[in-house]
Amino acid sequence: MRLHPPNSITRSRGLLSLAMGMVFLVMAGTGIVGCANYKLGKYSKTPFSSITVQPIENETFAAQAQSILNQQLNDSLAQESGLRVAATGGQATLRVRITSYTHTVSATRSDDTVLGSSYTLRMTALCTLTDNNTGEVYFKDREIRASADAHVTGNYSSTEYQTMPIITRELARKIKDSVVSTW
Repeated sequence: MRLHPPNSITRSRGLLSLAMGMVFLVMAGTGIVGCANYKLGKYSKTPFSSITVQPIENETFAAQAQSILNQQLNDSLAQESGLRVAATGGQATLRVRITSYTHTVSATRSDDTVLGSSYTLRMTALCTLTDNNTGEVYFKDREIRASADAHVTGNYSSTEYQTMPIITRELARKIKDSVVSTW
């Protein structure tokens, strides 16, 4: 029996298989090394395990926004693992001031272009986070903004009243993210 020398096609297939195997090993190794420091969860650990949220100040005409925001912010912070919301005596204190509340017409009615059928509501708060043990200020007067669209179905007042929890929920989420993320 006579053995034939490998032809160039067989040799090319062998080299291609070897090259693909090496590429796979490099990619797998990079993935393992790249994920070595991954930790489950969204944020790094805060330097405090409890927080007190001071009563929220409202410098605007947004009726009852401070009480809704206060409840939503406390609820949002309480859902963070490793962080306890304390009525008093927390290791850190969060101070929030609602400084701006505006509404602009984003769409007008087809039968009367002076009246709005849709509005964009915007709310801004300044937040200060302080360590109660050292007095260190983690951040001072950090501006947090939120917005929501309000579609008028009846009168504007009831639409604004129904939209208030939506805009304050977004603001509470953004404030919580700012508190628990790395500064």
